[in-house]
Amino acid sequence: MVRRVRRGRRDDVRRRRAAWAGPPPLLLLVTVLGVLVAPAVADDRPTDPPADPSAVHVDPPTSAAATPRSIEPRLVRRVETSSRGGRAATGADVAPLQPAVDIGVASMNMLRLLTPEQARADARRLTADPAVDVVGWQEAQHFRSVLRSLPGWRTATFERRGDISELAVSWRADRFRLVRSKLVYGIPGVRPDEGRYPFAGRRIAIVTLEHRESGRRLTVLDAHLPTMIEDEGVPGRWAATLNASRARQHLARIARAWSRVGSRWVVGTGDLNFDARADARQRSPGGPIRMLGRVAISSYQALGARTPPTYPELQRRIDYVWVDRAARREGRMEFLRHWVLPDFNSDHRPIVVRLRLT
Repeated sequence: MVRRVRRGRRDDVRRRRAAWAGPPPLLLLVTVLGVLVAPAVADDRPTDPPADPSAVHVDPPTSAAATPRSIEPRLVRRVETSSRGGRAATGADVAPLQPAVDIGVASMNMLRLLTPEQARADARRLTADPAVDVVGWQEAQHFRSVLRSLPGWRTATFERRGDISELAVSWRADRFRLVRSKLVYGIPGVRPDEGRYPFAGRRIAIVTLEHRESGRRLTVLDAHLPTMIEDEGVPGRWAATLNASRARQHLARIARAWSRVGSRWVVGTGDLNFDARADARQRSPGGPIRMLGRVAISSYQALGARTPPTYPELQRRIDYVWVDRAARREGRMEFLRHWVLPDFNSDHRPIVVRLRLT
């Protein structure tokens, strides 16, 4: 019986071999091994050295048929999906970066007691300086015609219900154009029956300019604090006057107006009647550094206060140029240098600050 089973199995094997019409099994096994081993052997060849990461190379496309996607520089649109669904643009077209723009900003108290001829000589001398592009003026209420007639310049002056503001802002017409301007409330004045040192109410001038070549928009805040606000015996501390109390209020309102501007590039100009060196030593509460420092930084803080005084009579540095603190921190604004120009008819000397906008 066992022999019959074995004989039957051998007959089955013979029949299966006779039915196979393909290549011999040994040849099939060799072929499969060749397919599996050949790629591994081929990948074992030497490779080219890695490319220099600092070098950028783009092969030119050969033809439309041979290159399914064009390899050309192009603008890229970044789009994300908002949390509510749909498209939410997160950036504009990525164009080549624009070059930095260098500008000069000056602050100048004209002294309201000057004659029109003296004021004209001062204004034309300052604006003829090629390093100056924008000027914030104080005590300019009598010299609007002088400022409006500056060759190659435009000026924003302000009048409210017959009250002519002492503040004005001028700019080079070939470099900037006016976007908008306004005068906002600052502080009430002090009447003769209220305090020893009366003064008229103060405002804040806000002027937005557009740089013609780059399209960057620069907002200028110009202001003038009242006199008799700093302790003469201890510079950098507040005097015990109603003027000082109003000045602290004015600084707070300047800081608030600054924070509401919303521009990427903001500068401040002004006669603050508070010495920059003394303020840096004392840092009195409510002073320029403590109050405006929340939103801005002055050229004295960034570059040092080793310039000549802007008010030579008392050797004080009370005229300022500020830039937006966030813009400077993020690299959009940079102080380059500053200096004080001598020999003007006014009792003040203008401070000039060169800035870089990126």
